[in-house]
Amino acid sequence: MKKTIYFDEYCGYTVSAVTENGKLTGFNYEKDGNHSLKGNIYKGKVVAVLAGMQAAFVDCGLERNCYLSTDDAVLSSDRYDGVRTEISLPELKEGDDVLVQVVKPPVNKKGAKVTLFPSFVGKNIIYLPKTPFVGVSRRISDDELRKSLAYSVRNLVGEDEGIVLRTASPYTRHDLLETELDSLKSTYAAVLKGYATADTGALLYTESGLIPRVLSDVLSHDIEEIIVGTDKLKTAIEAFYTLFPPTRRRPVTVHNSGRDMLEEYGISTQVAAITQPHAELENGAYLVIDKCEALTAIDVNTGGFTGGENLEQTVYYTNVLAAREIARQVKLRNIGGIIVVDFIDMTYEAHNKTVVEELERALKSYGNKCCVAQMSQFGLVEFTRKHEGSGITPFIKNSKYALFEARAQLLKLFAEGYRRILLETNGEILSHALEWTAYIDDLKERMPDMKVYAKPRKSADRHVRLITGFEPDDKTIKLY
Repeated sequence: MKKTIYFDEYCGYTVSAVTENGKLTGFNYEKDGNHSLKGNIYKGKVVAVLAGMQAAFVDCGLERNCYLSTDDAVLSSDRYDGVRTEISLPELKEGDDVLVQVVKPPVNKKGAKVTLFPSFVGKNIIYLPKTPFVGVSRRISDDELRKSLAYSVRNLVGEDEGIVLRTASPYTRHDLLETELDSLKSTYAAVLKGYATADTGALLYTESGLIPRVLSDVLSHDIEEIIVGTDKLKTAIEAFYTLFPPTRRRPVTVHNSGRDMLEEYGISTQVAAITQPHAELENGAYLVIDKCEALTAIDVNTGGFTGGENLEQTVYYTNVLAAREIARQVKLRNIGGIIVVDFIDMTYEAHNKTVVEELERALKSYGNKCCVAQMSQFGLVEFTRKHEGSGITPFIKNSKYALFEARAQLLKLFAEGYRRILLETNGEILSHALEWTAYIDDLKERMPDMKVYAKPRKSADRHVRLITGFEPDDKTIKLY
């Protein structure tokens, strides 16, 4: 299965998408500057030691000095079970260089809180290079399972190291946990190497920002290629690559056709489809997704698919495809809470069981933390899922997304030779375009000799209509 990651940046946003054989399986977006300092690792310098408090102030190159204390030396006991070791700060004096990680970002006039005992968070584990601690997430409620998990990884770290198993770890093969741990150890080694020659205040590692989050999450999987929209993104990714072993790095290709990257690869259409109540299956059947106040109902319909002469096999095949697509849809739409699926009725109990197993397998393959119940006599399957962030829907329903769609079409028309375009849209979206400086600046940079006009229309329709054959009049507004 060919997996590809896409990154692009424009109008003050960075966006990413992940596809498998061309089908969208992940989409993220982030406004520039909207990421936290938490998890960042810096080369700091001690500027003051608080005697008797095992605390110090450290210059990390930030606006305010950071506060270092033993209170932040060990992971929270509210979240992780395990054998804890008392940790004391080493003897520090003013002028000492230290490697520190932010555990709490600055608030108001207080500087960030930092620790000398960094942690590296993976998808299934947390690696603690300087903390002798083996722990398991408290979200794993089975006591025997927690003990078994802790025992299985105890020999993967040395006496002065630690490891914490996250909630998804029970569903991951042991060899994949080892691979992930090796990668996190390599990341720490790269941080130490950078620390040796860095200046005070240098950022050595970050968990924040869209690119680090996406790459850390998916580079351990079977990714074939990374395609980016700008040379700047390629440089940023290749710099981040230095924290990973060569076996996890993938070629980075710059998309430079002049057209919108996500539009040209068919990703924009798939993103927009996420807000629709229907989701097509590859055999012509479809899902109906109805999000209610208390739960989300998903109905499986055969649609135009009639299959062969055997009705049971037709229904069974459709339900299996539906189970796989449901896992993809709840991930993309970030559907949480209780989800009830109405599968098409099947005759054989073995088929019912297999469909439920396929749903569980598919949910796990997308990293969804779900609890799936058995199928009822009415063909209903209930499962629960935790929300992860804000999802795509608010992004698509924002006025900015309509302008992003218009931008993609403008680039296409520009590439086809058009040099004067009229945008016709409702007043809300037009006002947004006129006030959005980053949007106009992006259009000017990408299409310097294009003349773009706008005209309001009295409609609630959020669609932006582009017109090529027109003459400006007193009702048109020149965007640039």
